[in-house]
Amino acid sequence: MKKTVTMMLAFTFMLILSSSLLAQSVGDYRTRASGNWSVAQNWQRFNGSTWANVATPPSGSETITILSTDSIFVNAPVSITGTLINQGIVEPVDSLTITFANGGTYQHDRDGGSIPQSIWAEGSTLLLTGVTTTAPNDRDQDYYNLTFNTPGLLSNLNMNLNGNTIGGNVRIITTGTTNRWYLTTALATDTAIVTIMGNVLVEAGQFSVQGTSNAQTVFEVHHYGNIVVTGGNFSIARGSQAGGKTTWYLHEGNFSMSNATTQNSNATPGGAKFVFAKAGTQTLTLGTGNTLTALPIEVSSGTTLDMGAGVLAGSGTFTVHEGATLLTALPGGVAEMLSAVTGVVTLAEGSSYGFNGAAAQVTSARMPTTVTDLIINNAAGVMLSQATTINGVLRLVNGEFDNTIPFTLGPNGSISFEGGSLKVPVSVAERQQDVPVSFFIEQNYPNPFNPSTTIRFGLPSASRVTVEVFNTLGQKVATLFDGRKAAGVHNVQFDAAHLSNGVYLCRIQAGEIVGMKRMVLMK
Repeated sequence: MKKTVTMMLAFTFMLILSSSLLAQSVGDYRTRASGNWSVAQNWQRFNGSTWANVATPPSGSETITILSTDSIFVNAPVSITGTLINQGIVEPVDSLTITFANGGTYQHDRDGGSIPQSIWAEGSTLLLTGVTTTAPNDRDQDYYNLTFNTPGLLSNLNMNLNGNTIGGNVRIITTGTTNRWYLTTALATDTAIVTIMGNVLVEAGQFSVQGTSNAQTVFEVHHYGNIVVTGGNFSIARGSQAGGKTTWYLHEGNFSMSNATTQNSNATPGGAKFVFAKAGTQTLTLGTGNTLTALPIEVSSGTTLDMGAGVLAGSGTFTVHEGATLLTALPGGVAEMLSAVTGVVTLAEGSSYGFNGAAAQVTSARMPTTVTDLIINNAAGVMLSQATTINGVLRLVNGEFDNTIPFTLGPNGSISFEGGSLKVPVSVAERQQDVPVSFFIEQNYPNPFNPSTTIRFGLPSASRVTVEVFNTLGQKVATLFDGRKAAGVHNVQFDAAHLSNGVYLCRIQAGEIVGMKRMVLMK
């Protein structure tokens, strides 16, 4: 019996040793003692079977582990292209910083402690793994990639970012069973602003902008990538912040969510929201398996939001501003898209709507009775549900528009036949009014403008058109359109939020004809 127990213990020891060895690779470094990085006696290197003393310290290209019992002081320039795993203390001295170069990873594999003040180059990553109850100090830095993989998280924690930029992606792998990470926090009446240049990827766990109950706080996220949520809980605000605001601006990119939960703890209608703010088209894709407790959405002027077959739900607000465009592929049109929303819905007069489904659609009575543009792009056909005034362009792109319930063209309204048709033809006089006798460019409106304006032009026949904007030095600052346009009157939007005050020239070329208008940006 004693022999059997001894053999079992020996077997168990061998399994543990084998597992430990498999976790290492030849050339990995670990600390042997506390001290300066440059002192070789403070390090050991794995040779394939054991940890051996070394003659030189790590170069930064290896997997390097600071053990929990050790403190390493970086007393010389160090560039990490491998992985630095910190279970203890690693701290630059004498105003030095560690550089995490392209491919380099800092893995914070402990609770609390500090993230070393570092230069985070393009392609580098901060990976949080060992945090449980206490967030590390010095976490408010400008990172490139930021990854959360904290299965043992036992508290709700925040990154305390403010005025910081994430140059790459934010990835949430797990945050444990019930707890969550926040991007930031703020004291009462304070503001915190975070910029994210890459994608936000939520796979599991819980992630939000903030979770504070401090009053009158203001949080802004300026985002230039995609949001891709495939699981977990991704929410705009998990704190009440009485009287405060949390706004996530999607300046570029698209938003998709499936098999996930989203909510909003800010009780003020419109107090927390995702704002689609690109001067162009963005998509909101709501897949299967979602629990949309509250997903507040706002569509800015100049932005086209394509909802596809998505059905919005929950107590969040939904706002489409004047000058914005909403597209839906649902058979029931706008009403079906908003059928499960219990929050405040605002569809401004002067907003535009498009229908691009595969099955026959109705516009529904939920669409405003006065719109700017109406876009029909459905081979199966679209039926107008109520008498509607169109002050911009009725674009008949594809399929038949059933206008048995009539529409009215406003003073500046027109019809653009681009491959679609009307069920009830309009009069010859109206048709002739839609196609100008000669090419023209109207003065942009408004002018002066801040920051966006509408440029309107007419084509007597279908043409290839380029719409470009130049500064007074003759430098091109924007291409607003480059493609083919049908005969008729057309509008393009110019958003100059990124430009400085001054005079700009809009140049439109249609075939061999060129026209130009002077515009004034005054912020």
